[in-house]
Amino acid sequence: MEKLNELLEKYFRAETSVEEENELKRYFLSEDVSPEHEMYRPMFALFDEESKETAKPDKKIISHQKKSTSRFWIRTISYSGIAAALAITLWLQSPVENQNYAVISGNRIEDAEYATKYAEQKLSKASEMLRKSMKPMENMEKVRESLKPMQKVSETRDKINELQNKLNFK
Repeated sequence: MEKLNELLEKYFRAETSVEEENELKRYFLSEDVSPEHEMYRPMFALFDEESKETAKPDKKIISHQKKSTSRFWIRTISYSGIAAALAITLWLQSPVENQNYAVISGNRIEDAEYATKYAEQKLSKASEMLRKSMKPMENMEKVRESLKPMQKVSETRDKINELQNKLNFK
């Protein structure tokens, strides 16, 4: 009896070996259980019943795993679609800023008339500068016109030289 009490104490401290646990099971499954240990008898009987049971694979668990995987992807795609729809809606509903503007001297100008007048002034100044820079070209044209008679003199001299060469050869 003393030995059984020590085994029970070891068992509840989780210090028993497999052989000692089997000895306790045999004792509680026998008909010779003392009245002071009778309260532990249902516990060991339950352990014995559980040890005889075998686990069977549950088909519902397997199919549940397949369903949960497919549900995961369906949810993921659905949430992605919802997020995309919200993003597009917010993008389309956002107020459109005035995209017609000019930057003049580092300042953003949104007044179209002012920007147009400013551009016309700058273009007219550029045109005037180009016209002034082309004046020497006009003078070159005048010089060319004034040199035309000189070209005739030169042509005449060349003809005279040709004639002299021809006469010298004969």
